[in-house]
Amino acid sequence: MTHAIFYVFLLMFAVRSTCMVTEAPWKKLNEMNKMKAIKKEAPKVRPKRLPADMVEVTSKFKKEYGRKDLELLWGAVSTIYPTQADAKQAVLQNPQILNPSYSFCNTMLASRDVLYDMMGKEEALQIMLKNPAVLQCGPSLDTLGPDEIKGFANLRYFFNNLIPAEAQAPAIAALLLFCLFPVFAVNNPDLADSGLTNLVKPIVGILFAVAIEGSRILIVGTIVKGKLSGDERLKKAEEAEARRMGKSKPNGGKKNDSKQWVGF
Repeated sequence: MTHAIFYVFLLMFAVRSTCMVTEAPWKKLNEMNKMKAIKKEAPKVRPKRLPADMVEVTSKFKKEYGRKDLELLWGAVSTIYPTQADAKQAVLQNPQILNPSYSFCNTMLASRDVLYDMMGKEEALQIMLKNPAVLQCGPSLDTLGPDEIKGFANLRYFFNNLIPAEAQAPAIAALLLFCLFPVFAVNNPDLADSGLTNLVKPIVGILFAVAIEGSRILIVGTIVKGKLSGDERLKKAEEAEARRMGKSKPNGGKKNDSKQWVGF
């Protein structure tokens, strides 16, 4: 039973760590930003007709959406990326940016503006191509800082290239079953001490170690690289984060006793 609890804990920790570099944080932030944007703003882009290959992408969504909703998102994507080829590449990399359940055009435009302000157009474009899900974050994106955003994008890009898109779902399912096997095996008298169980347990442990520590190394490496570069944009991003957290020091650095309320 102790072994079972141990493996369940490891699995939960790994899934939580994985969510940090996939769509989960973007989805959560985007839901908040989307609700806010819908209440206060009309769409800032015009709908744009979907090319045939993009229609094929949207036809695979579980839910059927109105043409105007899809065309609004394609209009935003076409505005954000400098060429149609880049826009299509982003959609193929992450089709959910054309899914109205997860994306809103104004949120995507706001995300682009934050990235431009934070790291410049060239670097922002690379981030948006590596991890298009970053466009679902909205204004809250500046709380992460450029290094974290780059780290997440690089990690996401690495895993997307490692496993083809059509094989990702089956691969994740197979990996979860493989990782859960020791949990069930230790509670089964016929499998508890079998050679298969003894072989799988250390492999699962290694997989968790590589996944968790590897992600940390990649993200921390990106942060260290940015710090060593002495880029002024890092200071700018830190100041933006300080303002959002109510820690900015106006009037030449003098302490401001007035309370600052930060809206999210």
